[in-house]
Amino acid sequence: MFRKILVPFDGSKPSENAFEHAASIAVAARNAEVILFYVVEEIPQPPVILESRFRSPKTGEETSISAIWKEIHQDLKNKALEMLKERTKQVKDFAIGTSVAIGAPADKIIKFAKDENVDLIVIGNVGLGRFKLKALGSVSRAVSEHAHCPVMIVH
Repeated sequence: MFRKILVPFDGSKPSENAFEHAASIAVAARNAEVILFYVVEEIPQPPVILESRFRSPKTGEETSISAIWKEIHQDLKNKALEMLKERTKQVKDFAIGTSVAIGAPADKIIKFAKDENVDLIVIGNVGLGRFKLKALGSVSRAVSEHAHCPVMIVH
């Protein structure tokens, strides 16, 4: 039976549907835990830009663009964690956790699932990402092809 269920969650309708399916499985399994997982996509910057100096939007001090990107990613990570925690407030029938990572979504989902010994990944067929392949997004496709555990794709 499934004891640890990972739901990559970005707030899209398919990720909401995936969460609802995972919740049903968790309730039926009784002692299962659902983990909502958000990945802030890291946008690579050319080295020339990373070495450039700019003024920080927060402090006004001169700093590198890489430091500014780190601030932006940390802010996005904090906002994502708030969104996930808000989504979990009404859950009472099963254990639920949240986690946020920064990086390439499919890679981070696959690594997190393996590191946390997840039994099942329930993922929406498409999310808020940039690339969609017909009815299957690039992230859900990559996760389904490379995950170590079963993957349920929800429309």
